[in-house]
Amino acid sequence: MGKSKVPQAALDRVRQSADAIRRLEAEAGRVLHEAGDTAGHRKHLTDKCLTLEGLPGEVADILSASDADGAAAFAAGLEDFARRAGMALSLESIFFMGALLYPEDYQDGDPNDLERFLDRFEAA
Repeated sequence: MGKSKVPQAALDRVRQSADAIRRLEAEAGRVLHEAGDTAGHRKHLTDKCLTLEGLPGEVADILSASDADGAAAFAAGLEDFARRAGMALSLESIFFMGALLYPEDYQDGDPNDLERFLDRFEAA
């Protein structure tokens, strides 16, 4: 049996993207609520989805060079995030883009789905 941990470089790269997504969401909310800028709001949420769509490609080289058992599961999880982001983009749904990563019972301050996904792999 091979190593079970996902390479730290892949975890770090996705964690950076997760942090960038939080910043995009915060800026989307700020421009909408403080400036009434619906176009800016849409742009930031679109960028959020594009970031999610790009996650599999961001770590593909790192994961393909790994013999860790968890690498395939990690890649599959990222593909699912990317698929849902692509769906939100194709539907051009601001609601879907905004709700992406957040379960129905989400409370402010809780980790979102991507952060919880990362936490599970970092704990392995």
